Amino acid sequence: MATKRPAKLAIGKKATQTVPNDENGKAMTACKVYRKSGSNGMHWVTIEDFDGSDQAAAKMRPIR
Repeated sequence: MATKRPAKLAIGKKATQTVPNDENGKAMTACKVYRKSGSNGMHWVTIEDFDGSDQAAAKMRPIR
């Protein structure tokens, strides 16, 4: 009996990498972001500083 494998993320190894934040030097990780207005998708986010506010959303960077 064959079992299905879990789906892989399209971004590949970027999901495990971190990028330094230009403002404070903290590590940014890749996250899937859903918003009511604005761009949805994969963004670099500083997890410990992200609270869902508009100011925190302005600090996100798109992956591409």
